[in-house]
Amino acid sequence: MKSYRTNLTALLIAQTLAIMGFSLMLPIIPLFLEEEIGITDPVRLKAWVGFIHSSATIALAVFAPIWGRLADVFSRRVMLIRAMFCGSIVIFFMTFVTSPWQLLVLRGLQGSLAGTIAAATVLTASISPAAKVALAMGLLQTSIATGSSIGPLIGGIISDFLGYRAAFLSTSLLLALAGFVVLMWVEDDFRPSPENKAKKLSLLPDIQPIAGSPLLICIILLTLGVHTANTVATPMLPLFLRSLLLRVTEEPAFIASSTGIVLGTGAAFAAVAAVLAGKFSYRIGYWKTLIFCLSAAAVLTIPQAFVSNMLQLTILRAMTSFFIGGTLPVINAIIASSSEKKNQGTIYGFNSSMAYAGMSLGPMIGSAAAMLSFHVMFFASALVLALSALGAFWRRGKHQ
Repeated sequence: MKSYRTNLTALLIAQTLAIMGFSLMLPIIPLFLEEEIGITDPVRLKAWVGFIHSSATIALAVFAPIWGRLADVFSRRVMLIRAMFCGSIVIFFMTFVTSPWQLLVLRGLQGSLAGTIAAATVLTASISPAAKVALAMGLLQTSIATGSSIGPLIGGIISDFLGYRAAFLSTSLLLALAGFVVLMWVEDDFRPSPENKAKKLSLLPDIQPIAGSPLLICIILLTLGVHTANTVATPMLPLFLRSLLLRVTEEPAFIASSTGIVLGTGAAFAAVAAVLAGKFSYRIGYWKTLIFCLSAAAVLTIPQAFVSNMLQLTILRAMTSFFIGGTLPVINAIIASSSEKKNQGTIYGFNSSMAYAGMSLGPMIGSAAAMLSFHVMFFASALVLALSALGAFWRRGKHQ
């Protein structure tokens, strides 16, 4: 059995590669639909962007508890390998789509088969000693944020200079490489409990560990809120940036690269916050850290509605991403410290399901808000964060 550090290091490298691949596509989908597929009507374009972004996350929300259940029954490592290689195959076929329906269906398949974050989270909890869970979750979130920061930058450059289809192909290759890293260098000594072995034939997860814990219910709802707020503006960001750039030039260029810079900078700040939160939240207190980060993110989201240039937007989104990035390892650490290991695959599966539900709800809210005004997107995001902060404050009072 490889050492804890060796396993964790290989897992973090693999997850960085996987998220880098997934986030390659983020800056390009609206532009791909407009320039390659030919959807030029602004209302129709915004609707398709919302549907396509949401299709993957809706499927992830449905299938995450099932894959989490299978992780408890069979193997956490095998579930991660499955997610990475299946994602690579599905996204390879996106290179050849010629209609929005084809992309919609493939994104749905991607969500059904390729939930790497959920699989990596439960595997990280499985291989980490109890005293190091918060730090390991922080490092995992940092790897996710690092991949998210590098991916859009690379995706924007590839799209602007090699074409949008080359970005899909690059994503496929990165996911295949990530799966190979896990296959070769990550081991897991997890053994299913006799109780879970006896339930092998059932794909339906047991919700009793969650239903019987008000704390876990609250945490899972906070996960929904954080991911909803974080994705409200993301799908529309290329179109919003173009509207900003049109104020200074009649024919703005390098929109994909500009979007990649904004998203990448934000993800880099989230990576730093994840390390700090993973290291210090245990000393400060999980709930204090969570409330502060949610409140600060809500306050910093509001000014984004009034920006007049790309620099202002980049700075404000980076600051917001810093505090949102601080919430995620804390949420995962609370789950790890409040649940039995034998059920953590199922619990993290449900938590991931709520994360993906938020990721599907956020783009829908963003698409609807953008039809009124791009500014409304940011107010909606701030409201969700503020309500989440109030929920965390209420639960902390109950917990004490």
